[in-house]
Amino acid sequence: MKYNLTKLLFFGILVQVVATQGIITFNLFEFFGNWELKSALHPIGVLIVLTYYGLKFVNGAVFKYSMIDILVLFYFVICTFILVYNVTDTSGFLFAFREVLLIYILVFLLEQTSIPIHLWRKILKLLYILVLLNLLFVFLTYILGPADYMKLLTGRFVWPIDMEYKFKISNYYIFWRSPGLIGETAAVGHFGLLCYFLFEEDEVYRKKKVFAFLLILVAFVRSVYLIFLFYYLFQFFLKKKNLFKLNIILPYLVGLVILVAIPLYFFKFLSLYSIVARVNHWVNDLEVEFNLLFGGAIGNVGGAARGVGFVSTLDSYWLLMLVSTGLIGIALIVLFLIEKANNNQRLKIILISFLIGAFFITITQSIPFLVLFPLLFLKKEL
Repeated sequence: MKYNLTKLLFFGILVQVVATQGIITFNLFEFFGNWELKSALHPIGVLIVLTYYGLKFVNGAVFKYSMIDILVLFYFVICTFILVYNVTDTSGFLFAFREVLLIYILVFLLEQTSIPIHLWRKILKLLYILVLLNLLFVFLTYILGPADYMKLLTGRFVWPIDMEYKFKISNYYIFWRSPGLIGETAAVGHFGLLCYFLFEEDEVYRKKKVFAFLLILVAFVRSVYLIFLFYYLFQFFLKKKNLFKLNIILPYLVGLVILVAIPLYFFKFLSLYSIVARVNHWVNDLEVEFNLLFGGAIGNVGGAARGVGFVSTLDSYWLLMLVSTGLIGIALIVLFLIEKANNNQRLKIILISFLIGAFFITITQSIPFLVLFPLLFLKKEL
């Protein structure tokens, strides 16, 4: 029975991984006559995973919880009641619940779960295949051009955002920001970044992380670059022996930084325009009433407010959480994440890096992040 239940968890994770590939699932369901069904795949995968935990509970499993877990649960229950009050339809409820609450439920459950290593490596194998396919199709964008690429995969071309299909393609200076097989450039970057971290921790797939790194590079998403940069900076400075080396290499490092900064400047990677524009939106366009301590506007911002303009994206995960759950909610989830990564320094560094990057993107609007980030907490059973 235990083995069968574990396979149910495995299947639920696989369904979610497939759901990250928006263009693949679009074509799959388009073949069967209803492409809109692709949006149901991720909730189905989550439901299968939650069913696994429900069956475990019925079979007598005991879940571990701390005081922080209890406080977060209590606060989330209150937020859920407020969400029900704020939204007018089921779609709005599901969007807000997914963007604000879901990921912490999955982290709580997966953090105290072990999966047999042979099943885990099947998941990594699927991720590896998808990384390679996305690399191939990103390069295909350069061969065909954006118009022919989108017509080939979706039957039409809308620049830069197809408002019906929700696929995005754009450019960054002279480079195409291809949607790959996922459907949106930022999501391609998040997929590559999280695959990199997942490959890195497994001895069989560690060397294959180079392909995930290539996917990060060709995504041209600065928030992803920022997370990746902070990850390695923290890795470097948290080792005492590297601090002694720094005195020796500092003169050479300054020269290297200047050499790297020059092309980055000309390719506008160092431009602060987008940050200034975001801050301007945060200050002038956030026309939503909320309480600084308790939030209270959950369901009135983010994906639940689609079509309302700036408040449907916010361009900052922390602004979304501030408006939705307030400073109390933010403090609780930060404590919650730190506690879950308590005995794993590498995971702590990944967390801190994501927490910094999340200032400049609403990261939980990315399906790859929702699917792959909780897997960092899943234990592997040798």
